[in-house]
Amino acid sequence: MTTSPIIAVNGLNHRVKLGTTTLSILQGIALEVKHGQSVALLGASGSGKSTLLGLLAGLDIASEGQIRIGGQELSSLDEEQRAALRSKYIGFVFQSFLLLPTLTALENVMLPADLQGRAGNKKRALLLLEQVGLRDRVHHFPTQLSGGEQQRVAIARAFMTEPELLLADEPTGNLDHHTGQQIIELLFRLNREHGTTLLMVTHDEALASRCQRRLLMNAGHLEEQHG
Repeated sequence: MTTSPIIAVNGLNHRVKLGTTTLSILQGIALEVKHGQSVALLGASGSGKSTLLGLLAGLDIASEGQIRIGGQELSSLDEEQRAALRSKYIGFVFQSFLLLPTLTALENVMLPADLQGRAGNKKRALLLLEQVGLRDRVHHFPTQLSGGEQQRVAIARAFMTEPELLLADEPTGNLDHHTGQQIIELLFRLNREHGTTLLMVTHDEALASRCQRRLLMNAGHLEEQHG
């Protein structure tokens, strides 16, 4: 395993224009995350957590500063190259699941690898669905699945291409406590088995307490929480 960090952020500032007003969303962010770490990102709504996650994913380019993912400097890449980097390194779990309604659970999980033109996708997708406890739901469409089941499909899909980094935005949001606990156990079990780095935006203290590190976003500034 490489000793260089999978995420390296230096001097990150991000501003957005709203009409004639410029809002400073992120200020002076510095962050390093090692391979295989689990990190919780906490903070009030509107503090900049999701903005930071989007920048780390290369979905937007920061106003100033440097972001390296797997050693690649994001600002030096064009949109197509950033998409290729996401495809190679990054998996996503969104609060809204973002499953395609016309695809079955199996087809949704296979999709990222299909887009890469990989072979043997069905076997791997079935194994992942079995790992998340949905082996008997593979041919169900999202509307036929509960919220917890849809979330588990999204997690299986995120691991389909064996990403080195999983970015999750409120992975237990909108779920009841029991289902949320199942998702937490699942994330950390898959983290252990795959060695995937986890960076999760969450308000869930149970989830945050399971992570090796806790980061707090406060009015655009990032600080590490200890103890």
